[in-house]
Amino acid sequence: MRKRTKKANSIVKRTNPIDLTRKNVARGLLFLNAALWLGYVVYIYYDMAVVNKNLSSADMVTIFVFVISIAMFVSGILLGQIQKERYYFALVVVLVNALLAVMNILDLFFFGIFVLDLFTLFFLLPLRKLYLAKL
Repeated sequence: MRKRTKKANSIVKRTNPIDLTRKNVARGLLFLNAALWLGYVVYIYYDMAVVNKNLSSADMVTIFVFVISIAMFVSGILLGQIQKERYYFALVVVLVNALLAVMNILDLFFFGIFVLDLFTLFFLLPLRKLYLAKL
């Protein structure tokens, strides 16, 4: 059996099962959001490049949306460890994604993404005590 360090013991002692559940739900929502954006990448590229024969615009939009998808996926992975930089990164990614979704909220996909971002923020914001506490 491995020995725990003092730092690991302090994290285990101050973590609350509710916080750990919130963290896991927030990570799951980030992964779901990344998967939806990845699906949208495939759809938008097919629609713009194949159907409408607009290759240059399709490439630019696809790269932009793919970066959003990767940022959401990386945020979900980084939230696995309790560090304030990782919390801030995830928070910024979700806020930027919500801002981008609200700009095109008339589309049903973007409305769904915006609602998903709100749920993610609902689970992510209470975790600030866990991530920002001094170790």
